[in-house]
Amino acid sequence: MSHCTSFTMTFQDKRTLFRAMRSRGFQPENRVWVEYQSQFKKRLDIGGTIIGKLLTGIKDGIHVFFVESEEGMVPYFESDTLSPEVLEKHAQVLLMSIREGYLHYSVEAVKEWITNAGSTVSVSEEKTGSITSFVLTIGSNEKKVSISMDSQGKIEEKVEGVLGRSCVELTELMEQKLCGQNQAERVWTHEYDAMVEDQQIQILRLS
Repeated sequence: MSHCTSFTMTFQDKRTLFRAMRSRGFQPENRVWVEYQSQFKKRLDIGGTIIGKLLTGIKDGIHVFFVESEEGMVPYFESDTLSPEVLEKHAQVLLMSIREGYLHYSVEAVKEWITNAGSTVSVSEEKTGSITSFVLTIGSNEKKVSISMDSQGKIEEKVEGVLGRSCVELTELMEQKLCGQNQAERVWTHEYDAMVEDQQIQILRLS
């Protein structure tokens, strides 16, 4: 293994998020979103505050909208009929569905990038309990990128069979879509350390 990276998913790419929502039946659209102090004022359309033009969607009678922040696009769920407690439970299920779709299209983007770079790549997807996982096999079976996500949106990436810094390039695009800057925790493994050590020895021999 070359490196292992972990982080909590945040939505960084609006186009990927739109595709994920559409594939999961959220009927996404970009629309002006207005916030009201109460349901009564909302029904009468008085006293509303325009938040801005946001990516929104609806499923099972629950509205979702995303507010852009420094950390990424933050989801909010709204219902005119459900209690806060019930809404919270439904929102967790809907959020997990969006996350799974978003991860799927992020993996597809990495696959396309690798293919355009001239390598062959295959993708396998598996869901075991609350864990969703993908494995990208590049060229021979020795080079693999594994991505798994739990029910809380915690992502773990593992790169196997790729030496040196090139292993980072395989996951950079993924991390640009899935987490903000400086949010990923990366652990280098023996394959990376071995390559760095070899490079240092070569430099010493040349000097």
